[in-house]
Amino acid sequence: MKSLLVWIPLLFVPAVVNSNVVLTILIFTFILGILAISFNLIFGFTGQLSLFHAAAFGLSAYATYLSMQHWGVTFWVGMIVGVAFVTLISIVIGAICFRFKLRELYFAIVTLAFSELARLVILNWTSFTNGSLGINFTVTPTLWVPGRGVIPVAGTLMWYYLSLAAVMLAVIFYSRVVHSWMGRCFASIRLNDQLADTLGINVFRYKLISFVAGNAGAAVAGSLYSFYISYIDPYYFSIDQSLAIIAMALLGGREFVAAPLVGALVLTALPHLIEVNAEARLLIYGFILIVTILLMPTGIVGVLARRRRAA
Repeated sequence: MKSLLVWIPLLFVPAVVNSNVVLTILIFTFILGILAISFNLIFGFTGQLSLFHAAAFGLSAYATYLSMQHWGVTFWVGMIVGVAFVTLISIVIGAICFRFKLRELYFAIVTLAFSELARLVILNWTSFTNGSLGINFTVTPTLWVPGRGVIPVAGTLMWYYLSLAAVMLAVIFYSRVVHSWMGRCFASIRLNDQLADTLGINVFRYKLISFVAGNAGAAVAGSLYSFYISYIDPYYFSIDQSLAIIAMALLGGREFVAAPLVGALVLTALPHLIEVNAEARLLIYGFILIVTILLMPTGIVGVLARRRRAA
């Protein structure tokens, strides 16, 4: 109940803050927050450093749009197609990695290789994906609203509430997973997967479940993000994006499900407070990662929680 009360003030932000800039920052925060929260299920709660998350984000964006374009489906059906596509690929990649018992650095390198493979396919399949030029969208999602019927999701206010609802559902879903018996299996694997195996936990199965469930969240974020900015390109798959996802999770904290949302807010607002180019932004992300690991290994939320317990 207390966790639900935290979200209530966000419902009234548009009425208090009459600024599209602030609302836009919050929209990006909510969508990228889904990306970071889902990544933290794999990284923070299961202990697997996956570098495929950015690829799951990008593949879903492309799959959603291309299914709408070629099959004439709605955005929501297209999103389901994107999530299903990412889920299928994640099962294949996860089965390969976990069957060969890849851990730590080796798992990170192999998932990065699959991510780069996906980027190269998108980049070079120009007849289907338009290559490095990307794709500008001409379609928008729609919603059925009681009393108004089907309306397009357009304007900052509608996107604010849609992205807020999406991140709330993501937090609820991953919280239920983490605080279930399945979450306890994830925690055992994070602490010592060999010991977990001797205790009867099917390490292969639960690592795969975590990997697939986390990438499914990235797929939802990719669909929402691409249609909010009405554009997709191979940059979605870049190492910069992977670094940003890791930075969000570390900066917010890995101990709490919603903590990466704080990291997403900081890294989303930072470019608006400090005008820098893409190269400088990458350096800033790297610097934040180093400082966070050295000075705040539990992240912002972790530090605040410990101070509150000590008070």
